[in-house]
Amino acid sequence: MTTVGLTVSAEDEPEALLARGLQLPPQPAALQALQMLALTENPEMRDVSEVIASDAALTAGLYRMARSPLFARPSPPQTVEQVVLLLGLPRTLALAQALCVQRAMAGDARVLARFWARSTAIAQLAMLIAAHLPGARRVSGEQAYLAGMFHDCGVPILMQRFPAYCRTTGIEGYVNKWADIRTEDRAFSCDHAVIGFLLARHWRLPDFVAQAVRFHHEGGCIPSRPTSMLVGILQLSMHLYAREMDLTEPSGEYDEGLLLERLEISANEMNELCEQVIEHFHVLER
Repeated sequence: MTTVGLTVSAEDEPEALLARGLQLPPQPAALQALQMLALTENPEMRDVSEVIASDAALTAGLYRMARSPLFARPSPPQTVEQVVLLLGLPRTLALAQALCVQRAMAGDARVLARFWARSTAIAQLAMLIAAHLPGARRVSGEQAYLAGMFHDCGVPILMQRFPAYCRTTGIEGYVNKWADIRTEDRAFSCDHAVIGFLLARHWRLPDFVAQAVRFHHEGGCIPSRPTSMLVGILQLSMHLYAREMDLTEPSGEYDEGLLLERLEISANEMNELCEQVIEHFHVLER
């Protein structure tokens, strides 16, 4: 398949993407209002709760997250304000962004359900890795979760733009293969990592999270230390997911030596980390 005039780089702006037939979904109004409150000094929890309550789907999603094994407390929250107090505003905002991006994507409902199931599993693995990573943490659990939910969000955008995307990339059915950016670049002159980065930036995610989305398939030098660690978390999450689901990883994608360097841990610590993460992940899957 040949695409004319569609070369997309990380420097492209959303307006340039529109001219090339790629459309970034807008943020829901409630999410925009929540971001504005997060930028204010000492925002009132009542105001935050009212913004969330104005969006029924967002409210339901945050209730579900707050009561999940990832965040659950002995006494589950009963009101939106209790949800916000339990999670805290930064985590609430990150989870709201992760929930909203799922609703924002158009396409075949069955295909998207499989796609988001995979993204959610990788986000959960990323959050568990961040929580169990030895040493001083520079990536919070919610930032890792957010990166996991957004890391492949360029895929449904490419699916919508190119009806033959799944067949061309060989992931039709998602049986034992996932998107390969080299195949995407050859077929469509762009890849899901760059598109995901542009969406993350458009949705005002923290810069190092957006950068991690951009570089999550990279094996070379990463711009900053926090970004490098988050990329390492994502790459380990993808590897563990592929291992658990018996999926085929792109050739040369997993480099344990590089991951040890990015996560700043030893081989023994890596083995312990993987065992802990998979054990907790199985609890979430029950």
